[in-house]
Amino acid sequence: MSMFSGKCDLADHIAGCAGWYDRDGNPVKFGDPGVGAYYSDEYRDFIEFKKQTGGVLHQHKVIKLTPWNHEEVKKLCPEFDYQEHTRIVLDKRVKSGQREEKYLTYTYWGKEYTLAELNKRKIYIEIDIKFDTILDLIPYYPYIVCCAAHKDGKSYVVISERSFVDEELDDHLDGGWYSELWQHYKKELQEHYFEICRDYLCYKLDERTKTALIKDLAKTEDSNYSLFVDDELDCNHKVEFVWDDGKLHSHWTSPKQANAHEIIISHEDVEGYLREDIKNETVKIKYVKLPDGGFPVNLG
Repeated sequence: MSMFSGKCDLADHIAGCAGWYDRDGNPVKFGDPGVGAYYSDEYRDFIEFKKQTGGVLHQHKVIKLTPWNHEEVKKLCPEFDYQEHTRIVLDKRVKSGQREEKYLTYTYWGKEYTLAELNKRKIYIEIDIKFDTILDLIPYYPYIVCCAAHKDGKSYVVISERSFVDEELDDHLDGGWYSELWQHYKKELQEHYFEICRDYLCYKLDERTKTALIKDLAKTEDSNYSLFVDDELDCNHKVEFVWDDGKLHSHWTSPKQANAHEIIISHEDVEGYLREDIKNETVKIKYVKLPDGGFPVNLG
């Protein structure tokens, strides 16, 4: 059971994605003789999980349907659709005594409903939760994995609408019992942020922080520019512009990491806002690289 919820949650689901170790840090597989306990490295699991999922979790949420949000619901729920109809209704306010009235009917999983009927039945949409860094993912550790699929190195993971800790608190209150156990799990999660920052994000940070000149740029398909660096970028840190005078200058948008060695800079900055600064080499890109040889294995 997870230390963050007391249940088999997302944290447990991620554990072991990049493989297992014995207590001495030797790589092992389940079933290997003489292995009494299995350990994993959280950062390596995160990198593998991000690779498998493309940096996206999915979540199903109940939504109240209204006449103003049905188009957005249709985008977020493939099983939902609506259709506009016209009918004749009596109306003494018009000379003919009748008029045309437009109304909608809704279809969900192949069955037709009125607005009130569908809201009573409940309609679910699916939203994407994108994560770039390990800190983006940690808040969802106490969430239950509702369903997951894996094929050819790709994973599709759907998590619960709320964390199990919050759900259990409300369930206990509904049953007439207030338990303070939820505060224990919340504190465990908060303390884990510090551990991750200590062991990974801040690990030899000054030594790993680098700057690069903005030169030898390559045009991208969407008319922006790519800057390639020899170092392997640490995805848990943002890349940013820095100026020689130490001040922040006007620019269109921040640079973004595209992959392990590529940084994207907007064409508005390259061709406009920062054109002279780039030419004079007074602006550079600051980034954090992965440590040589990778992070030390931290068994958990």
